[in-house]
Amino acid sequence: MKRITFVLTATIALLLTTGCAPATPKYRVTIDAITAPNTVVAPSSYSIKALKKETDPNSLKFQYHAQKLKTILNTQGYNEVDSYSAKQVIYFDYGIEKVQELTQTYSEPDISIGMSWGYPYHYRGRHYHPFWNNYGYGGTYTTYSKTYTYYNRFITLLAKTPAGKELWRVDLSSVGESQNLKKIVPLLFDAAIPYIGKNTKAPVKIVVKEKKAKKE
Repeated sequence: MKRITFVLTATIALLLTTGCAPATPKYRVTIDAITAPNTVVAPSSYSIKALKKETDPNSLKFQYHAQKLKTILNTQGYNEVDSYSAKQVIYFDYGIEKVQELTQTYSEPDISIGMSWGYPYHYRGRHYHPFWNNYGYGGTYTTYSKTYTYYNRFITLLAKTPAGKELWRVDLSSVGESQNLKKIVPLLFDAAIPYIGKNTKAPVKIVVKEKKAKKE
């Protein structure tokens, strides 16, 4: 019994000490921005509304993301006011849609590992001790398959005058496996900052790193 306990303890310790720290997640983001012709876009007073008629602007989810948008706009010189006196009405939309499901198949060799207890070759000590006595594979393989589901996570910002004239628009999207919009939408907002009220001749592709959570 003691021998089995020792072997299990040694094996677990080996697995724990060979672990590695997780990498910081990265997101590929596509950005497309446009402004109205012959229009100078500058920070001004604004109010936020939902872009889609079916979106409830009073829902907790919409308010959660809208608060992050307000923070970003305020840092860029915009000033939030009521919708009756705003010079820009910024319509906001966000969402997620399934775009692809991919199944990958791969094979791995069947590896056999053996452990013995006793005196290994050339061992001169007086005590038994475990040693590896077999490692290899017999030419057989096991086939595995895994299905990956990819989603398009997106936001749209569309600014209009109170009369309804479009001033500027920014569309951002990121394709990946995560469905966590509470984490991804703020990252898309951060990526949008340099492009608010700007033009991109073609969609711009960038890589955004996930921010580490602050310890309280």
